Amino acid sequence: MKRRVTLVGYLMIANVCLADDCKPKTDFGGWLTCKIAERQAVAAQKAEQLKTKARPSALAVAENTRNGTQHEEAPAAASNTTSLVDQTSASDFVSLALNMAKLTTSTAGSNDQNSVTVTTSAYSLYAAANHHDPLDPSFYARNIDWRRLYLTLGRDVPDRTAATSAGTGTQNTGTPMDPHAHGPGTIAGVKFVLWNRRDVTSKSNQKFFDNAVDQLARANVDRAAIERELDEQLAELKLRTLTKFDQVPEDKIDAIIDKHVQSFITLQKVVTEAASNIRHNRQWAIGYYADLRNAQGYNQHRGEMEFDWGLSARVNWTANASLDFWDAKSFGPNRTGGRAATEFQYRITEDLGVAQPFLLSFSGFGEWLTHTAPIYKMQLKLTIPLGQQTGVTLPASVTYASRTDLIQESHTEARFGFSFDAGKLAALLRAKQ
Repeated sequence: MKRRVTLVGYLMIANVCLADDCKPKTDFGGWLTCKIAERQAVAAQKAEQLKTKARPSALAVAENTRNGTQHEEAPAAASNTTSLVDQTSASDFVSLALNMAKLTTSTAGSNDQNSVTVTTSAYSLYAAANHHDPLDPSFYARNIDWRRLYLTLGRDVPDRTAATSAGTGTQNTGTPMDPHAHGPGTIAGVKFVLWNRRDVTSKSNQKFFDNAVDQLARANVDRAAIERELDEQLAELKLRTLTKFDQVPEDKIDAIIDKHVQSFITLQKVVTEAASNIRHNRQWAIGYYADLRNAQGYNQHRGEMEFDWGLSARVNWTANASLDFWDAKSFGPNRTGGRAATEFQYRITEDLGVAQPFLLSFSGFGEWLTHTAPIYKMQLKLTIPLGQQTGVTLPASVTYASRTDLIQESHTEARFGFSFDAGKLAALLRAKQ
């Protein structure tokens, strides 16, 4: 397990050094790593071997944040979420999702529909219970099974504009309203990943790293050869002082490194391909979600299967199938049935190393319940990152529905939200250290 973390860690060190001046380095080892990375970039450009600027992270946790399966928004069971589909995992630490007001209103109701949900992994709770740094590579890799379980809790404010001819109660307009829309509810959920093939530290992904492990050994041999030749020709570098690093002839150093740099280029290519192969893997989870109301509303329960499949490095497909039960209490007959949903998520940002890319999603679902007509929805969503080092994204969606829960007429609405993933922010900060 440590070998996989070491591989991605080496690549992050190399790429950070590409943008730095090596002379200010404070130790010989750090200076040499920076120089190797510098010459590696020069050789790669000449050979045109690297077509992208992928930057695998120093830690497996950072690579996992880019695997395309972590759900950052409120569950699809929430009445005003910006997502119609649930993905198979969530933040390795804690994420916060706010579903803001609709961008459009109706004359029959208000626009006060803000909701909030918090999702945490069992791993983050386990790390806290052990007073252990959750970003510690060995601890993170060793406790992979704790990252299979996710818990969600939040407050859901329903769509108060959904009138119903079959409901009870009225607003000031006298229009009969859906009893489910009369008050806020509690969102609760649990998700368990049965098949976590997108996790870098999974044993199932060892095959993708076998070649990289061999290549890492070759790179280590070449690094030792570089150090040996530098010892022979530039012995003064062993003084390990800043004043000496800027006094040696650059051409001599470059010539020594260039003789051995190919193994480092190959290593970067192999590990980048391994990360890409992992992103193509399939992942499967099961979940339970509840939207619980007081005496003035329905209770909604959903048992769901969730599936993710990386169709390409930039396209992910998600599918959901669920069994739903609506406890109508005293408002009428209970509703039972099912739901099927699918989503294609396209990564607009070409750089696969970017932790917070622009995403474009196309999704749709059908819901079939007893005592009510089927409902069909389609959605177009744009996920906008708020910078690259914040962990914050802004999802904005436009949704068309064939009808509301109880009204036989189609409608279109736009929503926007706010989500914060502490795992992404923590990984970005650690990578800088």
